[in-house]
Amino acid sequence: MGNYRNIETDFIQRTIRLIEQYNELIANHDFAEQLNYTLTINCLLGLIVMPKERVITFIPNDVLTDAYKRDLGFEQSDIGQGITRFRDLIHQLRNSIAHFKIEVESENDDFLVDYLVFNHENGSLVARIKATEMVPFLKFYTQALLQNLQRRNGL
Repeated sequence: MGNYRNIETDFIQRTIRLIEQYNELIANHDFAEQLNYTLTINCLLGLIVMPKERVITFIPNDVLTDAYKRDLGFEQSDIGQGITRFRDLIHQLRNSIAHFKIEVESENDDFLVDYLVFNHENGSLVARIKATEMVPFLKFYTQALLQNLQRRNGL
């Protein structure tokens, strides 16, 4: 793939495509070699941190109503108290990612990745996202962000 025409838009598109490509190939690997959540956590740099730093005004600022949370794909995920707008959620997730205040929770002794937990520096909750809801959330978010960026670019 070539150089970036528009680094913000291209990097977001390429990062979400990277996750999609890996998920298409994952079945070819034994379970112990499936690193989809490691890849997803690494990709949060391009999907959460970079946009917050470079194009924050294009991140949707919708109120986090129950209906909007369902649109995000959150059925079993939780958002920390005091986070009432989507842009605030992205900002707080950025801080958790940048300072690697991320934990993995398992619901049983199989030690599978069931939840990704993002915390503030003080240990309080930013978000507890069901692992199976993470990629749908990222796709919804990046689609909305990319639409806003396309409007900026007159497309």
